[in-house]
Amino acid sequence: MSITGCRNDALVKLLNGVGYQPVLLPRTGLTPPELYVYKNEKLIRRGPLLDYLPPGAAIPDLQRGRLDSIQHHQTDKKSLGVAASFLGDALKCIGITSAPKLDLSFAKGRDITFSFDDVTYEALDPAKIDHMLGDLRTGAIPPEDIKGGYLHIAYDYAFAGSLSMRAAGDSSASFDAKAIQIGTYIDLGSQGKVTATDETTISFASKDGTQAAFAYKIGRLEHRGKKWFFFPEEESGDSFLADENEKAPYLLERGVVLRVEDE
Repeated sequence: MSITGCRNDALVKLLNGVGYQPVLLPRTGLTPPELYVYKNEKLIRRGPLLDYLPPGAAIPDLQRGRLDSIQHHQTDKKSLGVAASFLGDALKCIGITSAPKLDLSFAKGRDITFSFDDVTYEALDPAKIDHMLGDLRTGAIPPEDIKGGYLHIAYDYAFAGSLSMRAAGDSSASFDAKAIQIGTYIDLGSQGKVTATDETTISFASKDGTQAAFAYKIGRLEHRGKKWFFFPEEESGDSFLADENEKAPYLLERGVVLRVEDE
């Protein structure tokens, strides 16, 4: 299945709120723009858009930069299971996909805040994609995918370098993250490392420092007559829009994480 319900709803809403579609990708080293097919609840990566352009074509310079840390505040102090579920999902976003041991009992009764840190992005201005579509070669793509409007282009990937968890509680309660024997409660296996960065904060990262793409912005590609058109925003009348004059980033699905399959 491409749509997965095992991910925490709060994480999905968090990313949707800043215009990103959360995804589980099968590989690292991705660079926009890339072509995808989305049909029958399956999201299939077809590969770099450059592969569908004439020989000698070039992708314009990408925009690269940093994004603000993306945070989620876990307000239900009684539900450590919910917090652990969110943490497990978030770890996958930074490339830790094995089943980790996550016992958060040491944080019982405390407010927990998760934060995606060292967040960066690589993006191509959607307007530049418009100028590339005149030479688009789609002979390798099944005609029914084109006719059905299933083609999409990912033009912005977001990457997270690390994840942190801050546990704050009553100042009278004894809590010192550095004094906790973390390995007793949390074990990320061979893929990740975990450290206490101060008295209230624990940081998670992949062991090899790889930044995994955990979300992207994507637009719909449509063939009208003899021309291609790219739609990176929701169109007026779409059910996602409360106000038809509102311009919001296009999302394949709201409230879910999509699992990507390679062609």
